[in-house]
Amino acid sequence: MTGLALGFALLLALAASAWRLQRRVRRTRRLRALPGGSAETALPVDSFDDIDEHVRHRDCLCGGALYGVGERSERSEATLLRVVHVECRRCEDRSWVYFDVSRVYH
Repeated sequence: MTGLALGFALLLALAASAWRLQRRVRRTRRLRALPGGSAETALPVDSFDDIDEHVRHRDCLCGGALYGVGERSERSEATLLRVVHVECRRCEDRSWVYFDVSRVYH
């Protein structure tokens, strides 16, 4: 009887884990489809101040405000990218926002 209960508890734990993973994958896909959600959809900016302004006004999918945690630079084919690591103040989910900074340097 104890083995049956443990087996059932394990099954429930696996189902919950699979559900959370599936939810995280769906959320990641939705974020990548947004403007700036990937290198392919990078937002063009004219100055680095535009990056800060955009991050300040961008909201998470849950409706919470985002703030920048860190930044890095990348090169994607012919464009220079600035990638901002953001975190939601409400749900604490983290994601990346991509900016095309080619015009800043030209």
